[in-house]
Amino acid sequence: MATKEVAQQFDQISAVYDETRDPLDPGTLDAIAERFRHSGIGRLLEVGVGTGRISRPLLDRGFDMTGVDASVGMLAVARRKGLPRLVRGSAYRLPFRDRTFDATLFVHVLHLLERVPDALNQGVRVSTHGVMALVHPGRPKEEGAEGGRKDPRRLLAEYLEREGYPARGGTGGPRVRERKLLEQFPPDELVVVADREVTEPLARRLNMLERRGSRHTLDIPPEVLRRAAEAVRAEVGDQTVTYRRVEAIATWSGGPYRQSTTTLDSDSGNG
Repeated sequence: MATKEVAQQFDQISAVYDETRDPLDPGTLDAIAERFRHSGIGRLLEVGVGTGRISRPLLDRGFDMTGVDASVGMLAVARRKGLPRLVRGSAYRLPFRDRTFDATLFVHVLHLLERVPDALNQGVRVSTHGVMALVHPGRPKEEGAEGGRKDPRRLLAEYLEREGYPARGGTGGPRVRERKLLEQFPPDELVVVADREVTEPLARRLNMLERRGSRHTLDIPPEVLRRAAEAVRAEVGDQTVTYRRVEAIATWSGGPYRQSTTTLDSDSGNG
């Protein structure tokens, strides 16, 4: 999908974006900050800064943050949070000189990109330590996080397909795509910064979709989406799911990176 179209979709969901996503827990943010300090990193460029959900806490922890994003709507929200340097731009052509920053940061963004090698090459170009990305490394027993048979998002997709609205976004969700990316473009280093057990109500996973906080529900009539969500809520009831949430910092410091012969499904995940 073209960058312009994706940016316009994020413009539309920017008003409810923060309300429909869980923030990183303070412990994970502290571990990320410690990893940066250990590596001597103080000046960071966050690509796909969005609403500043990550850059704002890192700024509060003493880091010099610059953010770039293609969505005007997302940047407007980030600006209201007081982030000092925000630039509209593309991950494929970062508007900065070589080695401007200590590191380029992607936080669960790479899975949204069609041209991952171009983004990695640009991130390496503008920084001295290369690209550092927060990813799901796919550790054993990290099950139930998404895609299971009882996952409300899958049940909702099946309901909508019966209503004549087939699922968009390719196969698999963000975690699946991130794991594929790590296989295709092995990082120079992978350091786990969070590993914890999470229990959550299954119905909670419908909140983002019900509030039209996903790019992939924008073209579904509100009444159809409401009926589908009600049906799925009735099916899952008060059931909960428990899984391991593992997150790691992947570092790419070299390059150039080139597209693998194996093609990733483009534009997957909830976005």
